[in-house]
Amino acid sequence: MTVGMMFFGMPGGGELLIIGVLVIVLLFGAAKVPQLARSFGQAMGEFRKAKRESELNLKQFEDSVVGEETEKLRTTAKQELKSGEVNIREVAKYMGISTEGKSDEQLKEEVQAKMNAPAQ
Repeated sequence: MTVGMMFFGMPGGGELLIIGVLVIVLLFGAAKVPQLARSFGQAMGEFRKAKRESELNLKQFEDSVVGEETEKLRTTAKQELKSGEVNIREVAKYMGISTEGKSDEQLKEEVQAKMNAPAQ
């Protein structure tokens, strides 16, 4: 084996890049390469813009769903408290308030405070 044969192996990254550019120039012509690059750049920009918009829409949808659930919970709890026929312990448990060792008056105050708190 000669020394010259040892250097002919798989092409590296630089060689592959040069070969790729030459293939593109041969296929499309030297005049079309800048136009292709410009089109590719515009397509990438549009893709990023669409990605940002879809992420924003998803975030807004998630926020609206959480907001609707919270509002529904508040409305239900307010109606139950107004009717006076509800077990305050059940309402407190439903709202995620610990009921252990608390009187009905303490629970009623915590439920009202949670209903009047701003939505998160």
